[in-house]
Order: sequence, then structure tokens, then C-alpha cells
Amino acid sequence: MQLNKTLPRLFLIITGLFPILPFKIKGIVALFFILIVLFSFKKRKLEINYLFLLNASLFVLYFISLTYSDSFKEGISKLETTLSLFIFPIGFLLLSANKKAINNIVEYGNVFKYTFIVSSFLLSILIFTLSFNYGDYITQKVNINRFVYDLSEGFLWMRDHPIYLSIYLSISLFLIAEIFNQSKRKHQIMLLLVGIFEIIIVFILARKGVIISLLLSFLIFSLMQIKNKKKVLLSFFIFMTAIIFLGQNYFPDTAKRFREVLDTKSYHEVVSHSSTSIRYGIYKCSFEKIKESWLFGYGIGDVGQELRKCYKDKSEVLYIGNFNSHNQYLGIILRVGVFGLLLFIISTILNLIFLYNRKDYSAFSIILMLVFVMLTENIMDRQNGVILFSMLINYFIFRNIIIKN
Repeated sequence: MQLNKTLPRLFLIITGLFPILPFKIKGIVALFFILIVLFSFKKRKLEINYLFLLNASLFVLYFISLTYSDSFKEGISKLETTLSLFIFPIGFLLLSANKKAINNIVEYGNVFKYTFIVSSFLLSILIFTLSFNYGDYITQKVNINRFVYDLSEGFLWMRDHPIYLSIYLSISLFLIAEIFNQSKRKHQIMLLLVGIFEIIIVFILARKGVIISLLLSFLIFSLMQIKNKKKVLLSFFIFMTAIIFLGQNYFPDTAKRFREVLDTKSYHEVVSHSSTSIRYGIYKCSFEKIKESWLFGYGIGDVGQELRKCYKDKSEVLYIGNFNSHNQYLGIILRVGVFGLLLFIISTILNLIFLYNRKDYSAFSIILMLVFVMLTENIMDRQNGVILFSMLINYFIFRNIIIKN
């Protein structure tokens, strides 16, 4: 009986600690969830919700694509990485048959929110402290490019790419916004300070795709929450003006990365010091490969080698870097064709519509932000990204279905 209460609470705590878990054990979130499902599952009639089935469908297509992948071993490895796309939707579907498990997971929802905010704040403190090894922000400019590169190689027990570190902090900002009005005055001040600090760290990490996705999603979140739309837009304009000013004066490396997008040279030659030129070269190869096999894709095991063939002809920088498509939607087409992409887009839109209709604006905005980030990153091709995305979207749907009922 105690396990019914303890396991959901531990699961939500472990998930909340996700930002600071060592990379090698982030999979414990999925394993712990399986444990909850096994202990909580009861043989009774399930109320099948189509959203969970839709959310699991992409993994099913990946599995089917293994039959036409030449590299079977690589395909199995990719399936293992993306298994969370199946575990979480089907797991939450099975949990819906157990009222006690349902009540415990919904009841301890705040445990996840507060734990995630605290762990993200600790992460931001750690990043800020480490940045002083590259400058002090006052007498010596911090070498952001070198700092971010070293972060991507791993620090202390962490081996998360700065993109994912930025994503964790961005999610924390939405959770802070969600609980802000429910908190006492002194707690609101603390949350505000934590939020400001985390925003600063996001800009220090200088991930263009995440910063733009965060700003757009937060604008949409504010427009949904606040009735005075003109006030929101004016506040956003003032905020953006301040960000541009501060970026130019205190985060020149971050500002340089944004100016790089407008530099026409970025679209003529692939150079190692320009992430924009690298992405442009990647996208050219991705579209070329899509044209050759747009209906069913190349299968989950063969995308990497197909892109490398193109990289070899186009650029040594791309070939040595062995990059993925750096766009989740292109990555899905390359794996399972346009049908797979349409299925994923329809599934995601229906999830967003459901969350919007339930007025769960923070959940809506978090998923929307991740959808925007997928325009520049393959977050569902890495263990930390796919676990986070699949767990959050299915948890938010599960939570709102239960509250509705």
C-alpha cells in the first residue's frame, strides 16, 4: 500500500532532479516510471485516450522502418535511445486504470515543479561559478565561446550539451511563472530573483535557437494569461530593447552569434567557427537526401550514413563533424518519410489544442517552446531530450485528463 504513495512521489522528485542528474543515469527516469506502471497496473477496463496512442505512433513507425534499414545494428541503437517515445504514453495509458496511482501522481504535482525549479537554479549557479574561469565580467571579458565549448565536453559530473542546459532553465522559467501567483509575497520575490538569474545564464550559454524559442513562447504565454494585450506587447518590446542593449555591452559573444545569422557570408561557405554556416550546409544536404527518398525515408538506422555521403562531397567541416540534421522535422522525414512527419505534427498539434482548451497555459507553452527548438535541434534523437519531451507531454496530458474527469 505504501508503494502506491512512495513510488509516484519518488518518480516526480527524480524527474524534477533531471537537470542535474549525470548524463549516464538520466535514463533512470524512464526505468523508474516502468517500475511505477508495473506496481500500479491493474487488470481492468482501460479508458483508451487517443492522444497517448498518437504520442506512441512515431516510435512504432521507427520500429517498422528497421525492416528497410541496411544498418540493423545502428537502427537498434537508435530505437533504444528513442524508446521513451513509447514507454511514457503507453505507461500513462496503463496507469489510468488505477485510481490510487492517478490520485498520487496528480496530488504530488507540485513536488515535481518545485524540485525542477530548485535543481535548475543549482545548475545555473554551477554554470555561473564555472564561467569565472574564463573571465570576471568586469575587468576581463568572459570568453563565452571557449566556455560553452568546454561545457559541451563535460564538467564535473555533467555531460549535457549547452543546448539542453538552456532548455532545462527555460522550462524552469515557465514553472516559476505557473506557481508565481499562487505563492506568498516573500516567495514571489525569491522566485523573481531565481527567474532573472536563470534568464542571465540562458543568455550566457548563447544558444540562439533556445533563446528565440523561449522568447516567442513566453510572449505567447503572456498573451494568453494577461487580458491587456497592448501592455504585454509594450512590455515585450521594452524587454527586447533592454536585452539587445545588455547583449551588445555585456554579452558580445552572444550578440555576435545572432549577427552571424544576418551575415550573407554564412550562406556561401561552411566554416568551423560559424554555426549558422554549418547549419546551412547541413540543411542543404538534408533536403537533397529528402528529395531522393521522401515517401518512406531511409529507415532509422541509415540516416547518418546517408548524410555523411553528402557531407563528404560538400564540406570537410561537415564530414569530420558527422552532424545530424539539426532539425527534428527534417530528421523525421529522413527516417520515416513525409507520412511520419505528418503523423508527428498532427499528434503534437492535437496535444497543444487539448492543453490550450484545458487552460493549462504553462504546459502549453513548455511544449510549444520545445516544438520551436526542434526547428534547430534533434532533441528527440538524444537520450536527455527524448526522455524530457516524452515524459512532459504525456504527463501534462495525463494530469489534465484526470483533473477534467
